Amino acid sequence: MRLHRFYVLQPLGEEVVINDVSLIKQWKNVFRYKKGDFVILFNGDGTDISYSIETISTKETTLARKEITPVYIPERKLTLYISIIKKDLFELVVQKATEIGVSTIIPILSERSLLKNLNENRLQKIIIESSEQCGRGDIPTILPAISLKDVLGVPSPHDVSYYLNKDGASWRGGRMDTKNIGLFIGPEGGWSKEEEELFKKNKIISVSLGKTTLRAETVAIVACALFI
Repeated sequence: MRLHRFYVLQPLGEEVVINDVSLIKQWKNVFRYKKGDFVILFNGDGTDISYSIETISTKETTLARKEITPVYIPERKLTLYISIIKKDLFELVVQKATEIGVSTIIPILSERSLLKNLNENRLQKIIIESSEQCGRGDIPTILPAISLKDVLGVPSPHDVSYYLNKDGASWRGGRMDTKNIGLFIGPEGGWSKEEEELFKKNKIISVSLGKTTLRAETVAIVACALFI
């Protein structure tokens, strides 16, 4: 039987006491766990640890460690700078970027961004649930929204950065030994001329995924898979 994975914010030793009432409620009411059942916990350090349930109540559950297994953490650090698009589509990008292996997600306020407000708590929940489901051993970071000008106004932390642009050079791969990449995805209306000048000034490389006009969420998901 497939064991479910759960992310927890606490050290994981031989014995663990879970006091997260919402997690315990999920275990009892959704999964119908009882004494003797098994769960997998991870806290982002690159290991899955299976535990047996020793006691379970509405307020506290005690677990005993059974097995430690190394799990995948992406080797390449890919930071996704994604212009804010419609709420449901932005959440889709966050979910898929997590599954693909993106390390950091930074919402960008560009000139043609459609929305200005994001539900950060909901996005964090999507990231955790996606990490639990896909089997990666860490949790991506999502930062507060920031303007493109502010991002490009400080020295880049990346070895190389790209921005997606229909008129850019067709992406043919290369430089994939690079360990730290920045990837900029524009809104539905594309980048403005002023924003493209900012990219050029900061030596950010323009690349294209083809000659057809792709939706912003399609570009983001495909580009993440190509660059990870």
